[in-house]
Parts: sequence; C-alpha cells; structure tokens
Amino acid sequence: MKSMNGFKFLRMLTIFSLAFFFSGNYKSEVLAQSNISLSVSPPIFYLQVPPGTNRSHTVILENTGEKTIVVMPSIVDFSSDGKTGRAIISTELSFPYISFGTTQIKELSIPAHKKAQLTLYIDVPKNAVEKEYPLTVLFFSKNGGDASKIGTQQNNSTRSEISGGIGSNLVVLVSKENKLPNALKIISLHTPKFIDSFGGIEFLPLIKNESISSISASGSAKILNWKKDTISEFEIYPDVILGSSTRELRALRPGITSDKPETGTFSYKSNFLLGPYQIVVNLENDPLQQQQNTKYIEVIYAFPFSIVLVVALGIIITFVYMKKIKNT
Repeated sequence: MKSMNGFKFLRMLTIFSLAFFFSGNYKSEVLAQSNISLSVSPPIFYLQVPPGTNRSHTVILENTGEKTIVVMPSIVDFSSDGKTGRAIISTELSFPYISFGTTQIKELSIPAHKKAQLTLYIDVPKNAVEKEYPLTVLFFSKNGGDASKIGTQQNNSTRSEISGGIGSNLVVLVSKENKLPNALKIISLHTPKFIDSFGGIEFLPLIKNESISSISASGSAKILNWKKDTISEFEIYPDVILGSSTRELRALRPGITSDKPETGTFSYKSNFLLGPYQIVVNLENDPLQQQQNTKYIEVIYAFPFSIVLVVALGIIITFVYMKKIKNT
C-alpha cells in the first residue's frame, strides 16, 4: 500500500516538474500617453556644414492648448544611450559655432493655437575640427502652471526625452566631404552559446559606427540549421546610428504594408531544436564607395537540457524515495 502511494506521489511530482520546465512566460506591455500642448518640428534634423561656411536652421513651435505659453529656449548637447538610440540630454554645449543670432532670445510667447519659429545660425571657421555634434534645442515653460502641460516626447530615433519640456534634435556634421564611407562594425549578437531545444533562438545585434557621421543601418539577417538551410530571415530596420556611437539593431516586421515601417524582433520559434545553428548578419554598405558588406557569423547549439533536468530530477526523487522505503 505504501509502495502504491509512493509511486502515485512520484508520478504527480514528475508531471509537476514537466509542467514547470515546459510552461511559457507571458509578458504584457503598458503604453502611456501624456497630454501635450506644445509641439516642435522638425523633431530631428541632420545638417552638414563644411569648415569655412555658415548655415541656418529653423525650428517651428505650435501651441495646441487653450492658453498662451511662454517658453525659454536653450541649446545643449545630447548623446545616444548606446543601445536603444534614446537621446540623453546634457547640461552643456560643446559646439561653439551656433547661436540664436545677434539678438539674444531669452523667451518666446506663443498664443493659443498659434505658431512661432526660432532660427539658429551656424558659422564654422576654416580651422574647425571635422566632427559630428548632436545637439538639442530645448524649450521649457516659464510659467510653472504650464510646465506640466508640455509633455514628454520620446521614441527610438534619437528624439529627446524631457520631463516638463520638449526638444528638437539637430545633428550637425562639420566636414568638407560630401559622402563619408560607412564604417559599421558588429560587436555582439547578445545570444547564449547554448539554448534549450524547446526554447527559441533570439539575438540582438549590437553595432558600432566607427565613422564620424551618422549612418542609417541597412541589411539582413538569417538563421541556418545544421544542413545549412535557411529557416528564418529578417530585414534590418533602418535605424540611425550616431557617429562614434553604438546601437542595438531592430528587425523590420514582415508583412506590414504601410508608409511607416514597424519594428519586430530577431527571434525564431520551433517545436524542437537540435544541433548547431548559424546566425548570419549582413550589413550593406554603399556600392558606389566600393566597400564590401560587413558580415558577422555566430554558431549556437541547441540541446534538450530541460529533458535532462527532468530525467535527473526523476532519478534523484526515485533514489530518495527507494532509500526511504528501505528505511521503513
């Protein structure tokens, strides 16, 4: 009788172990939206200024609220977080060749449902160092009561994320070259070397832009099985990587036919994986510059670790139970 109860207990424990190892995890996403009464355009702009020349750039503000807003503009540096492309706002300005013009503008008053514009002037001397300068034109509300109405602006294409303010990003490239060579390098795929056979293959390419100018990523990725057959293919989303910066690539979601492309993930799901798999990432360069594409290959291995763990657990439980039976 004790033996029958023991085997029932062993069977229930084994079923519980299987359910634990093969159960999936479910994640939820929460999206928040804040009310904004001030909009800025363009949200981001790229401008090249050769040494010894000057340029101008205009930012347009629109008050979409019901009250007049008084804002104070300022210009500061921003940098990428090195992963998602989100802008990190600085409190300093390292680009000395930009100003609001001869008249120093301290504030702008924008009536309800009206627009205002702010022009920036850039004058670069001939001996200026050739470099890219990511800048943010910040606008903060002068009225404390209105500050909360100027909401947070964020996305993954190097726009600014500001609490109580809003910004327009301006990336200035000081260079005399009309076209700089692409210099994207894949650093890592952020994927484990060994995966479970009942899991999936996921990777997140991290690339570095070794050029001084911003570059838009372009290319593809694919997964090959042990027979060298392609089992999954991805297109790379055209994210922009700032000069001398890093960024994680995103996949272009397949099957979307719209003017605005959507992002997906580099992931492949299967009922069972076994053996070696190759992940191949190919970054395309400009063919007019006669540059070879950048290719990165990494091999990972799938093995049924979960089955081994369950079997090992079953053996341990059986051993402990049999030893307990002998002692009774």
